[in-house]
Amino acid sequence: MPHRFLSRREALSLALATAGTLVRRTSATDIEPVAGPSGGQSTAREPRLLVRNARPLDAESPIDALRTLDTSNDLFFVRSHLAVLPDVSRPWTLTIDGEVAHPVTLRLEDMRRMRAEHRRATIECAGNGRGSFALPTTSGVQWGLGAVSTATWTGVPLAALLERAGVQPRGLHFWMEAADRSPIPATPGFLRSIPREAALGDALVAYEMNGQRLPLLHGGPLRLVVPGWYGMASAKWLTHVHARATESDNHFMARGYRYADGSPVDLMRVKSLITAPRDGERLDVGTTRVTGAAWTGTGTIDRVEISSDGGRTWQQVRFVSEPQPGTWRLWEADLTIRSEGEHRVRARATDTAGHTQPEHAASNPGGYGNNSIHEVRVDAR
Repeated sequence: MPHRFLSRREALSLALATAGTLVRRTSATDIEPVAGPSGGQSTAREPRLLVRNARPLDAESPIDALRTLDTSNDLFFVRSHLAVLPDVSRPWTLTIDGEVAHPVTLRLEDMRRMRAEHRRATIECAGNGRGSFALPTTSGVQWGLGAVSTATWTGVPLAALLERAGVQPRGLHFWMEAADRSPIPATPGFLRSIPREAALGDALVAYEMNGQRLPLLHGGPLRLVVPGWYGMASAKWLTHVHARATESDNHFMARGYRYADGSPVDLMRVKSLITAPRDGERLDVGTTRVTGAAWTGTGTIDRVEISSDGGRTWQQVRFVSEPQPGTWRLWEADLTIRSEGEHRVRARATDTAGHTQPEHAASNPGGYGNNSIHEVRVDAR
């Protein structure tokens, strides 16, 4: 199916839909040229989400929107697993049960009365960059580079909620049940689990995003945020947390989101993204400013380097934000282009755990974890 860009107005209309069925048909004038995997420029007058799948809605952020610490809510990428969104017109509750001393059911207003915490966290879809993998076939969304965004989330630490319920030592895994559904009854609901260490760590049950009520498309009224993990761990439309002794056996956990060797897709791989200049951009010979963002699920970003000679030489960038686990670091560098013609600018990141981006990430049938070195082509005049 052809891809199209989603305007801010359309994003707002979709956010107001409560049944997941409002994806309006567009006229020819709504269709915009599609950026390639390297993220070429759009001719749109305003930044727009690029729709990769209409229903359920999957739409990636334009690269221009990823130049700031927090991505605006209307340009934050959207990932949906099932098409029918929950009815939020009725009071929302969250139940914690299983291996706990006393099951607890909390209303949204109960959560808001608890001590709030703020977490800035980067969320990346595990399939981000899948469209750049050389795969014979895959059923996953053919993402470019924009299935990643960062927001400041407000809510209650999951650890505080588990403490209120009296989580028991046998509670080693926490199953996150979501309220979205498929129009096909036989399709399993979306459910993922996280281990005890993550649940009692920085995991947050969020009800606000960038200081605003959590939008429906981003999991409102309640979603889980697990810093450092790929986005599917941050379950949207959260209704239940089940404390269990074992990992979830749900389809999306036991069979989905696995690498070729069967290992689980969990922590984000170290990765960097060039946000300026854009692929195909024309530049003047001389010094140009290169900007970008880098993130990882292990430790923090320690170093980012850029190259314009095919990787023969590298120069370190300057960071313009502080290191914080689970959050990208913004960076910039002044690159000197000495000759006319095409130049290829590359960026690679290294984290504090010693992981460095590979030239080419190993492909896998699901197209997960593509953290290949990002490269943009520029034309110097």
